[in-house]
Formats: sequence, C-alpha cells, structure tokens
Amino acid sequence: MDAAFSRELTAERDAVLSSAVFSRSPVLSGLLVYLVNETIEGRASTLKSFIVAVDALGRKEDFDSASDSSARVQMGRLRKTLENYYAQNAPGNGVCIYLLPGSYIVRLDNRTVAYPTFPPLMSNEKREFSVPSEINLQPQPKTFLNMFDANIFRRTYLLPLLLLFAITLTAAAGLFTHSEPAKASLYRSPILEIVPIESDENTEAKQTSRLVASILADDLSRFKASRVRLGMGGSTNAEGNIYRLYSRLVTNNENQVTLYLNIDDARANVLIWSRTVIMPPNSVAASSALAPITAEINGPQGIISSYESILASESSDGGYPCLLKYFEFARFHEKILEDRVATCLDKPVAEPRLVGTMLGVRAMFEVERSSAVQNMDAAFERGISLARVSVKADANDGWANFAMARLSFLKRDCSSARFYTARTIAANPNSPIFSSVLAGLAPICDYPLAGKLLDQAIATQSPYYAKSRLLLVLSAISQKRPEKINEIFESELPLSRDNRSNYYLTEAMIAASKNDRSKAARYWSLFEANAPKQNKTADDKLRNIIMIPDVRRQVIDYLREAGVSIS
Repeated sequence: MDAAFSRELTAERDAVLSSAVFSRSPVLSGLLVYLVNETIEGRASTLKSFIVAVDALGRKEDFDSASDSSARVQMGRLRKTLENYYAQNAPGNGVCIYLLPGSYIVRLDNRTVAYPTFPPLMSNEKREFSVPSEINLQPQPKTFLNMFDANIFRRTYLLPLLLLFAITLTAAAGLFTHSEPAKASLYRSPILEIVPIESDENTEAKQTSRLVASILADDLSRFKASRVRLGMGGSTNAEGNIYRLYSRLVTNNENQVTLYLNIDDARANVLIWSRTVIMPPNSVAASSALAPITAEINGPQGIISSYESILASESSDGGYPCLLKYFEFARFHEKILEDRVATCLDKPVAEPRLVGTMLGVRAMFEVERSSAVQNMDAAFERGISLARVSVKADANDGWANFAMARLSFLKRDCSSARFYTARTIAANPNSPIFSSVLAGLAPICDYPLAGKLLDQAIATQSPYYAKSRLLLVLSAISQKRPEKINEIFESELPLSRDNRSNYYLTEAMIAASKNDRSKAARYWSLFEANAPKQNKTADDKLRNIIMIPDVRRQVIDYLREAGVSIS
C-alpha cells in the first residue's frame, strides 16, 4: 500500500473518529478502524461478512451468519453515518472516506466523487449534529403504553382502567393459545466446523489461505444444512452432530495452487467427502471456483444433507428433520415423501435460525403437493400468505425470500417478483436451486438481470439437483441464448420416475436446440412413455413438471419447430 495514501487515510480516519457521532458509537468506530487497517495491509479485498463479524464485531466463531446479518447491517450503518458526517463536515485534506456497496475496501476521493448527490457545503465551518446514543439507534416497537403521552399516567384515576384492560387482553390471548405448550424439536441441525487451512509459510500461500478461509466461512454459512463455525478440530461435546472441514493448500514449482478438501464425521471419525480444486490467482475467480463446492458441501442436496437424511430418517420431529424430508421430496417427488413432509410441517421448530426457512418451505409445499392441482388458485393464496409470514419472521432468510420470489413470478406479481429475487440472490448467490429456478421464471416478468441469473445458475449448477438442467435449458431458450446449453453438465439417467421424466424432457430440448431431430423425437417418446397413463395430451403430460401454461406451450412449440411429432 502506498505510504502517502496510508498517511492520508489514517489522518482522515482520526478526524472522522473525533466527531461526536462516532465517539458515541464504539461499534461503528471499531469497524471503521478495522476496515482502514485491513485496507492499509492490503487484505480488505479478501474480506467476507463472516470474517468481519468475528474479527471486527466480536461475534463468536460458532455464530450463524445466515441468520445473524450483523456484518451487513453494521456496514450499512457505517456507510450511512459516513454520509451524514460528510454532509455537514468538510474533509480535512479535501478527500473523504467512503465505502462502495458490497465492498470492504476503504477509499479516499474528493467529495463530488465520494458522495456525488451531496449539495456543496455552504461554508467550511464544521457542524456537529445530534444522533441518539447507540442503544437508541434502532426504532422502538409501538406498544399499547407508548402510544399515549406520558402525562396520562399522572391522572391516577386511569391507572386501574389501564391495568384492567391489560389483564383482559392477556386473558383473551390465552383463549386463543393451545392449552398445552408445543413440544420443541429435539433433532437439531448439525455443526460444520471449518478447521484452519494448512499451507506453506510463504506470504503468498498465507494470503491465499486467508482468502479461501473467508470464502468458505461466508459462503457455507448461507446454506441451512448445518450451523457453520470456525474451530480447531477439538472436542465433540456439542448439541447435534459435528462435521469437520479440513483443507490444505499446496503450491508447486510453477506457483500453481491446489486446494485439497476433506470432510469427516467427527463423532464416527470417518471420512465422508473429499475434493481437489485448482485455485485461480485472483479473489474473484477463486470465489467462482469455490461456489459450486460450497453447494456440494452444504446445499440442500449436498453431502451433509444427504448424510443427515439417513441419520434423521426415523425422527418424527419438526424443524431440521422436516427440512431434510422436504429436500428429499423436492428431489424425488414421491408420494410417500410428500405424506411425510405434510405431517412434519405442522410440528413446532425449536431452532430460531430455521423459523423463516421452514415457513418458506411450507409456502412452496402448498403449490408442489399433488392435491394442489385440484385448486391451484387456492394453493397459491395459501402459499403466498405463508411466504409473507416467512419474510416477516426472518427478512434475511434465503428460503423465505425465495418462496416470495417464486410464487410472485407464478402469480405474475412482477414488482414483488423482482424485489424478492434480488433479496434471494443477496442472501445466497451460490444456491443452485435459487438461481436456476429464478432464472427459469425471470422471463415471465422481463426481469432486467435475467441474463446474469442464468450465468450464475450455470456457474453454480449441481449434479445433485436434476430439475435444474431442465430449468437451465428453458432459461437459455427463453432468453434466446442457446449457446449457454453447451455449458450445462451432462447427466446420467436418474432412478426416480419423476426425475426420469425431467431427464427425458431435458434431453429432448437439448437435442432440439442442436437441430438433432431424431434424438429429440426419441427422447420425447421416452418422456411420453414415462408419463402417467391418464395424461392424454402433451399439455397433460407436461403439467406435472411445468406449472406455468405459457411455458408448457413454449416447450411444445419449440419441439414441434424442431420437427418432433407431438399430439
């Protein structure tokens, strides 16, 4: 880092920290000091929210950043507070400190570049402004008592009435509460412990090690298959099963860096998964290289979910075991799995981190279950009502926002669909389910970032999510980007009947996109033969796979144009 820049940045940091607003906010002051130091040391570009939460905000290493968005929240507050400061104070040496959205790098530039929307300062006089103390920065919830002026309590004759009213409300609430407290779920989600990475002692290896550690910690914690924490591979004395991610970086003579990853079941001391990744030289490419790996580890059809599905198969609890049952149902769509999900979704959820997720899953299940076809309008209404509740329960939950986005697309509520799509991808850009489903739905509402969604979906595609291949093909065709089909992974014939239908239809569409008429016709015939006997027309046969009538017509028309004979 340039010495002159470091001195200038440090001086401006000290001037900002001496202001009244920052002196009253030790959390924001500490965060700014941390980010300035990381910028000066050249490490800020490798920071992730998980590392910032632990290093700068004092979160414990076993915290779950998927449900605790403290780093993102405090970064938003820091940017706003810096804006407020410079709105009323001239920078010391003519340059302001500022942070771009999504970046942890502290920058310096003149006021018109750093804060281009600001009007010019009327004078060079520094003006302090009043901000409440840190404990009052969050809005206070409205209660019955604080709706009234405090002077009302000086009228002592009203106190008995207020107390009587409060007692009446409490009693009334009790009438609408179940007489017996619900039994909490006993089977908790497991812990995924990231053990420090082994690497060479040279500076480049250590920097790469830090980069990989921050990517893994931040991206793995966005999934719900386990609770992610940093650790040293020590005691197994914890609630729930523990899995440990061990990794080693090796640099060869050509400076090529190879990352070796292993996951152990800590309690059985058994290796359950391993991968080798050639690491690209820069941080952006490294994140892209690890994106599909994080889904393979901690995604809905990843190694931990698959392993836990076996261990929790006999559990009748709600919460985490029910989430695993839903993941299995979403993968195979078998009636016995559907019945198990329907039973467990009504059970209570013990883990606060899963409340929003389970409500979101319940919302989607309403339109995915076989009975939904009898009255899809009613199923959509129930689903959207539950999705709204899930977002209220946890506004940062990926599954809650995904449920709202997906159902909004299907109902053609395009403003909601766009809004919740952006929030879904912000919550977890590496989920192959989120990106592939939303990329397939995006053309319904002319979503402006549909192309970016498709690119992300292809970059994070998972061989464990069979339906994503069909969604990616449909997305590529609807976006008039057939060249992207060549980037979709090949797949073997699945075991599940429903997934075989997906496979045959996908292969028919891929063959049609390549003008291979005979192959497209052969796979369409296999698709028809695999469809339920009572489904007579092509539209009926597609209905179990594709909900949207317009998309079904698009598929039929596309195959017909490719020369496939369809009744």
